[in-house]
Amino acid sequence: MPSYCAHADVSAFLQVSAFHATDTTPTISQVEAFIDMAEGRIEQLTNHAWSTAKAIEVTDERCRIQTVRSNSINIRGRIQLAHYPILIFSKNATPNFTNTNGNVKIWEGTSYVDYCDSANNKDIGTLVTDIDGDMWTDTERGIIYIENYATHNMLNSSPAGVDAYVSYEYGTANTPQDIKLATIYLTAATIAMNDDLNLMPEGDDSMDNSTKSQKFEDMAIKILKDNRRMDRDMKMARSIGGFGTGMVTP
Repeated sequence: MPSYCAHADVSAFLQVSAFHATDTTPTISQVEAFIDMAEGRIEQLTNHAWSTAKAIEVTDERCRIQTVRSNSINIRGRIQLAHYPILIFSKNATPNFTNTNGNVKIWEGTSYVDYCDSANNKDIGTLVTDIDGDMWTDTERGIIYIENYATHNMLNSSPAGVDAYVSYEYGTANTPQDIKLATIYLTAATIAMNDDLNLMPEGDDSMDNSTKSQKFEDMAIKILKDNRRMDRDMKMARSIGGFGTGMVTP
């Protein structure tokens, strides 16, 4: 089922009568299929899921851990996950990673230690509420910090260069308005290519459907770019936000 917009949003945008289960062309089910296609394309372009209903589960992501200086003595570990914002570490977990399902496995010199397993007595917090534990997280940027990382990792290198295995879900709790609008535009583009509706982009009904479709698609891409939603733009913004590589102070 569509998550980023509804078929009623599309009909309102196109200024046409509401879609019907059987009596319109396209039907509700066809429009919803077009919306699903649009959502899939946006997720590819942004490398991101934009609602909890579309949350994507990642299992055993292979991670390197960068060293991050916290003060003149302590060296922290920093894991940059491939996807963000992080919702939970597993489907049965609660936000902020205070679960016991075991999804953050850190190499500690001789073996991988599961920081989410309560048996290992790790103090888990978030960047907002608890930055003095054994591990805490910046959920918005997809970053995990490990306290005193150097003390237990420098004895032996991790196998195959994998410092950590992390399983988690990522996505956004509420779909942003620009993502919703981009989804509507991409859906309208597909309808324009597959139907003879009298579409009226910006009051102009003189264009053929192919031209209208391209205009809708161009607008969707422009919305994503203007709001820095494209994958490269989002990574750049996150880096500018103060979370670069190497020895830095978080």
